[in-house]
Amino acid sequence: MPHQRLSLYMPVKKPLLTGSLLLGVCLMGPTPTLAATNARHVAQSASQKALDKAKHDREALLSRKAREAALIDAQRKAQTKAAQDAALQAERARHFSALSDQAATALAETEKQIDSLTQEIAQLTEQQKRQTAALARRRASLQAILPVALRLARYPSTSFVALSGQADESVQGLSLIAGLARLTTRQADDLRGQETLLRQTAQHLAERNEALETARKTQARLRDANARKMDDATKQQEEAEARLKEARAEIASATATAATLDDALTAIDRTQARLRARMEEEAKALALQNQKEKAQAMSSQARRLSSSAGGGISHGGGHGPVAGSVVTAWHQDTESGPATGITYMAQASSPVSAPCAGQIDFAGPFRSFGNMIILDCGRHYRFVLSGIGQLSVASGQNVSRNMALGAMDAAGGRLFVQLRSGRKIIDPRPYL
Repeated sequence: MPHQRLSLYMPVKKPLLTGSLLLGVCLMGPTPTLAATNARHVAQSASQKALDKAKHDREALLSRKAREAALIDAQRKAQTKAAQDAALQAERARHFSALSDQAATALAETEKQIDSLTQEIAQLTEQQKRQTAALARRRASLQAILPVALRLARYPSTSFVALSGQADESVQGLSLIAGLARLTTRQADDLRGQETLLRQTAQHLAERNEALETARKTQARLRDANARKMDDATKQQEEAEARLKEARAEIASATATAATLDDALTAIDRTQARLRARMEEEAKALALQNQKEKAQAMSSQARRLSSSAGGGISHGGGHGPVAGSVVTAWHQDTESGPATGITYMAQASSPVSAPCAGQIDFAGPFRSFGNMIILDCGRHYRFVLSGIGQLSVASGQNVSRNMALGAMDAAGGRLFVQLRSGRKIIDPRPYL
């Protein structure tokens, strides 16, 4: 019995081969078929082709964007150069128009006198021709009766004897002789009168020709004088432009070395004030030396360096200086406090336009602002624009409203716009 109870608890032995096979099947898993392997290879090949195509399309897109950006940049530079050339020509025209009014008036009067003399000489020449022709006719008519008159004058007795004894014929003959004498005398007087008139016309014509020659010499002298004045004006303008260029370079240099934007604006004002005071002193010294034109030019340059010069700002059309959306509005709460300007998320390669007409105080990279422009609008107003990808203007350049200042990067970016009135930061929205 005990033996039987023990046998009841003994495990039942199973075939070892069956367990080994099961274990092998569990470890190896199902065996892949050839069709599944080929399918994976095909899928991997298709994915690789799609990836290669995507890379190629991306490279083509970037290349196209680069070409488009280069084309836009070339067009922008051409437009900027054209605007600069037009502004330079306009400035030269205004400068040359400031030549001596007296010299210009004298030249105009001389040219008018020359025209009048030329017309008078033409009329006198024609009159002389008519008088010469009339004199020739007088001489011809006198020539016809001259032989008879000479015979009567030389042989009066013979002419009377030639008359018949008839009384009527004698009277007619004497009347004929008397009429011939009177005709001859009148023709001779007319001939002398025509000769006198012709001499007077010739003398008047000679006087007019002499006056014309004098007027032409005066015209040449005045033109030479004006040419010298224009040369002097050109030289003075070139010198003035060189001085302004140096002054603006000094302003830009002082701005670039500033630690903060506030320091940069302060440096601009201080440098402008110092340069303006120096130019005004030079203008006073030139005035004392009786060099009025140079003194006036120097005073004009000093005024151009003042932030109060210019038209100031005006209300805009409601659109920003760049195409894109506003990501930070004026006075919006930020980590550093209320926003002091407007930040735009600009479209790729979009141009940045000037929000006012004025002068570029600074254009270039500045600290963490990237490429930055400080635009002096006049009346102590300045726009600050930073984050521009490429600049198409330079420090000291004059720009018009909506003129291109540069362009954003090919990938777009953020453009920060701030407006200041002196040291005070104000809302730029009404003026964009």
